[in-house]
Amino acid sequence: MSRDRQHDNANDESDFIPYPMNRVVGIVDDVGDTQGALRDLQAAGFTADEIRVLTAEQGAHRIDVNGDEHGPLAHVVRSIQELLGDYDIKHATRYQQELLTGHFGIGVIARDVEDRGKVRQILKEHHGHFINYYGRWAMENLEP
Repeated sequence: MSRDRQHDNANDESDFIPYPMNRVVGIVDDVGDTQGALRDLQAAGFTADEIRVLTAEQGAHRIDVNGDEHGPLAHVVRSIQELLGDYDIKHATRYQQELLTGHFGIGVIARDVEDRGKVRQILKEHHGHFINYYGRWAMENLEP
């Protein structure tokens, strides 16, 4: 599948993010490392539309671990995720906490193994941690 067809609304402006489907997501603590990672991701061929950066209260609000800030549907989504014993809630909680402490969440659309490896490597080179891939049916831990 071509990269153009992989767009998948990477930077949609909807407020609530229920699940980062087909994305590698990681945390980078420092603004300089974040800027470097973004530069290197684009140099590796990822477009701005395929990259999402979240930080601070605005980013944490979009994750909304309990779904309470986004109305009944978001609350139902989070309740079902929790009821199913889905570790998504633990991950969402960690990402939200990292953003509230001033760190940056970087998510990149990466559907194939090669792209997942590229994103993981670039994030690691910029001191990224808690790097995971979120596929349609499974989550893969790429770096603790």
